[in-house]
Amino acid sequence: MHLIEIFQSIQGEGPAMGRPATFVRLAGCNLCCLGCDTDRKSSFKISLTEIEKRIKGKRVVITGGEPTMQMDELSQLIEMLHNRGKEIHIESNGTNPIHRRTLDLIHYAVISPKRGSNFHLDYWCARENVHIKFVLGKAPWCWTTDLLQPILPTLDKERVWIMAYGTDRDMQGAREAWDLAMQMGINYSDRLHIRLCRR
Repeated sequence: MHLIEIFQSIQGEGPAMGRPATFVRLAGCNLCCLGCDTDRKSSFKISLTEIEKRIKGKRVVITGGEPTMQMDELSQLIEMLHNRGKEIHIESNGTNPIHRRTLDLIHYAVISPKRGSNFHLDYWCARENVHIKFVLGKAPWCWTTDLLQPILPTLDKERVWIMAYGTDRDMQGAREAWDLAMQMGINYSDRLHIRLCRR
């Protein structure tokens, strides 16, 4: 697989926030979002077996880039980790469906659709292990309160998250995201790793 990095940290956002995990950051993405926090230039090739050797603990978060750009190897990695008893999480932009057989092996799939992209909301919402995370902000790919208000009532409130876009500790959009989550009765996600200046 083409990889950017593997590291140990605590999940800073979404439904597993606050839990320790090994993060496997895959290279490559089919979108080009302004302000993306992933280094798209530096990557290296690594075998699935070597990835498995570097994973510590029971929880693995596969992220990117966009993990589904390497779908065949991704499916093999997920099956291998599942067979080793790992709790698997994945983060995706939702533009490429994951085959149901593979998706069933994942504990949490966190889909963060980007505004204007060709994501498959109906497909993802039909899967009980999928959580939808909308990022609120001023960047062209982020969502606004006005755009989300008509969408949110149609979704399962327990599996929807609102998170502010931010790369600075003060997270200036956090209040608006909090207020929208309160108004709509859905989950709010902070970005603890940004607040604490950690990975």
